[in-house]
Amino acid sequence: MGIIESQGIKGSVYSYIGVVIGFITAGILMPNILEQDEIGVLEMLVTWASIFATLATLGINSVTNRLFPYFRDSKANHNGYFSILSLVLVLGLALSIGLYLILKPVIIQDSLEESALLINYIDLIIPLMIFTAVFMVVDIYYAVLYNAVKGIFLKDFLQRLFILATLLFFYFRVFDFSGLVMAYVGALSLPGILILMSLTRDGEFVFKSPRSAITSDLAKSMASVAAFGIVVTFGNSLIQYVDRIMINSMLGLTDVGFYRVLFFYGTLVVIPLRPLSKISAVIVAQSWKDNKLDEVNTVYKKSTIDQLIIGLLVFVGIWGNIDNVLHILPEEYADGKFVVFFIGLSNVFVMAAGVSGAIISTSPHYKVLTIFIIIFGLLVVITNFIFIKAFGIVGAAAASALSVFAYSMMRVLFLKNKYQMQPFSLRHLLIVGIGVLSYLASILIPDLVNENAKIITLVMDIALRSGAILLVFLSLIYFFRLSPDLHRFVGKIITSIRS
Repeated sequence: MGIIESQGIKGSVYSYIGVVIGFITAGILMPNILEQDEIGVLEMLVTWASIFATLATLGINSVTNRLFPYFRDSKANHNGYFSILSLVLVLGLALSIGLYLILKPVIIQDSLEESALLINYIDLIIPLMIFTAVFMVVDIYYAVLYNAVKGIFLKDFLQRLFILATLLFFYFRVFDFSGLVMAYVGALSLPGILILMSLTRDGEFVFKSPRSAITSDLAKSMASVAAFGIVVTFGNSLIQYVDRIMINSMLGLTDVGFYRVLFFYGTLVVIPLRPLSKISAVIVAQSWKDNKLDEVNTVYKKSTIDQLIIGLLVFVGIWGNIDNVLHILPEEYADGKFVVFFIGLSNVFVMAAGVSGAIISTSPHYKVLTIFIIIFGLLVVITNFIFIKAFGIVGAAAASALSVFAYSMMRVLFLKNKYQMQPFSLRHLLIVGIGVLSYLASILIPDLVNENAKIITLVMDIALRSGAILLVFLSLIYFFRLSPDLHRFVGKIITSIRS
């Protein structure tokens, strides 16, 4: 089993256990025990902290992904690369904290009318920003050390477990909403603290002069990659959260709360991407360094097939059960159900594009991503402004789907034109057709939910509908041999059952 496959499987296990925990917290508890404006407060704290934290990394994650192979030497503590990370992070945090203090009056002014509750907790952005940035930098460092699973365990599993605990304490009135906010920020900060402790325990928290490893050419490359990395990563962060910022500004915290809950269900589609993309980026960067374009192309093709299969299966599973989702949520969420559809669809586009972003970001033409990000950002802002005005939070989700599709096509077309890497074939169309068939199989099942025995009948409906989707989808994928990895995996299961 290869590194990508083994790390991907382990990471996906933690991710999906985390999804179950996240489903209980974000999908059930939050909308049922918190007011929408209270959910909005938590979401806006995360939004602003994530944006400032991304700026604080100063593009060093791009440098790590692309140029760490030039430092790799475990016997020499990787030639002092951790010292570079630490220096950049300290400087970046000083810059981000200063920028936050400058922009704080603007954020407060924007929240005075529709989002006044946020003002009471706004300074919690600073500690959350610090530990988020720490985690971002160290997590990527672990990934290039071929340990992408550690960060996934801490963030996707352990953090969500602590968030669940904070909500349960609030539900049982151990503390009030102010206590919940403090505990929530603490839970979000925990991965950053623990990953530093883990780094120390693993003997990687070592400061050593990197001068001997840095040639003048490498120094120029690091500066160039970092500069463009700042634009790309900070731009990506702004794009990722601009819908919340614009909803908060145009509609208010209550609508942010509605959007956050419905958004969660759509993001389930992209859960498997994180472990796969992190370790794939490491392999792709090493392949570029070794000038193995065939290997890059192979990873690219496999990623588009496998990620489309996984993403489409989850998307069909969610949309096939959308009425059951609405049975779980309070009835006022029903009007926004198409938020789930459009966010889920946008994530299918992300999955279908495979590791195209990682390939470009680690290629000699990584600078082109800057142009793509600028176009993507303009498109996101313009479409959100138009669609939110016209359709509210559903418009924000539709704007995301349109913008993500355009951005994905930019990357795919660039790789086709520049490197003749064309991963798509009739197999991809067949996978989409199988997804449609599996969805049709689910909607043929009558609604089994009975208000007199809601929980039991709801579970029965979800199980039957999801079972039909799985049976149709996986059977046809296996029959047509559309994914060698999946075919081999299912074959092992069948063999073990027969024996």
